[in-house]
Amino acid sequence: MLPAGRLVVLSLSLIVCASASAEPRTINDAIYSSAQATVGGQLYEEHCLLCHNKKYFRPVLKAWDGRSLEEFFRMMSTSMPESNPGVLREKEYVDILAYILSLGRYPAGDTELDYKDGALQETAIADRRIL
Repeated sequence: MLPAGRLVVLSLSLIVCASASAEPRTINDAIYSSAQATVGGQLYEEHCLLCHNKKYFRPVLKAWDGRSLEEFFRMMSTSMPESNPGVLREKEYVDILAYILSLGRYPAGDTELDYKDGALQETAIADRRIL
């Protein structure tokens, strides 16, 4: 039988190891909803399509591989649309981002892409997994 102090240390070590081995969240993890992408598609057509055709983002996302979705979101929301950067609300930019992910054929899930509380920072851009 282990002394109580060693048992606590062992338990904490197991928790740390388990959380460290968990795979980081990526854009392959169904992080947006289809409904959100639909709304984003309407915004995209209104604010983005003039300069960015629908095939534009596949190579762009590939170039951002390994970086956080937050970085991409911040670049997009502070520099687009080029004629009036930052004109949209954060939620609208996130909806457009969901649409961009759908264009890249990343899987949709049941919940909307969340842009609060560091969710985008904790999500990595990654090549699309083909199942």
